[in-house]
Amino acid sequence: MNKYILMLGVAGIALGSYVAYASNSATMTVTATIAHDVSLNVDHDLNMGTITVNPGADWDFGGQMQISSDGTVLDKTSNIISVTGFSIGTFTANVPDSCKASATADMNDVHSCFRVNPFYITLGNADLVEPYIAYDSGNKFKFQFDFIQWGDNTIPQSGTFDEDIEIEYIL
Repeated sequence: MNKYILMLGVAGIALGSYVAYASNSATMTVTATIAHDVSLNVDHDLNMGTITVNPGADWDFGGQMQISSDGTVLDKTSNIISVTGFSIGTFTANVPDSCKASATADMNDVHSCFRVNPFYITLGNADLVEPYIAYDSGNKFKFQFDFIQWGDNTIPQSGTFDEDIEIEYIL
């Protein structure tokens, strides 16, 4: 019986020492920042060209057009006469192959690695919407807005306009 009492005493001291040891601990947070050097550089600014409109046409429902990356007008309302001098924006970025994709790059982050801020711009009273980044080759990308549009009862303002956007790497 003495052996059991002695063993119980030893177990009690060991447990008490463990509890005392455990209560003398602390938690430390470890932090690290990982930064990607993508060397993102603009090679050529986006130029929407000259958009010629008929101000005397029906603008009750506004107007809009869509331009392909080669400058071809894909679709336009009849109150827009022509588009000349369009040249796509280009940039380079040292990114992984998973980023070499073509997609919209707006507030919904559809593109896997890039976002455009702001995701739409206004030039005069025209809204340019749906920023699109297309993978070209190597580390080269193309940039454009898919649509330019005017709201209901809005006749396009004449003039030359510019606005800055930021292409942001988000991976």
